[in-house]
Formats: sequence, structure tokens, C-alpha cells
Amino acid sequence: MTRQMIQNVKQENVIELMCEVLELSESSEKKVAKAVEKLGIQTFFTSIDALDIDEVEKDRIKALKEVIEAKAKSLEESEGGQ
Repeated sequence: MTRQMIQNVKQENVIELMCEVLELSESSEKKVAKAVEKLGIQTFFTSIDALDIDEVEKDRIKALKEVIEAKAKSLEESEGGQ
């Protein structure tokens, strides 16, 4: 039970930081947090267009997704090259 609580707190902190960095409105932040909790982070990033938030904010989230994917690919390539 404690492990799950810690995981939830970590996820909440990451979501809060993500929303702050992306400069999302307070209402969008709540919608994003709810979507991540409901869908999980991977499904959330594949469902960005379904969010009921401003298009500019969706674009910021999509840009973050691209950065994360590029970094993951880079890490995979560097690990495969060792």
C-alpha cells in the first residue's frame, strides 16, 4: 500500500511539473492530470487530440512527446551500440 502511495505522489509531482513547464492553464492542468490518472502516461500521449484544451496547449504537449520519444530513441541506440 505504501509503495503505491509513493508511486502516486511521484506521478502527481511529474504531472504538476510537466504542466508548469508547458505553461498550461489551471483548467487544462486539471484535465491533463485527470486524463493521465485515467489512461496512464503512454495512452495519454497517444490521446492528446482528444483532450478538451486549447490547441496551443495541445501543441506544447505534442512537442514534449516528440522530445521524450527522441531521447528514448537516442538511449536505445546508445545502449545497443555498447
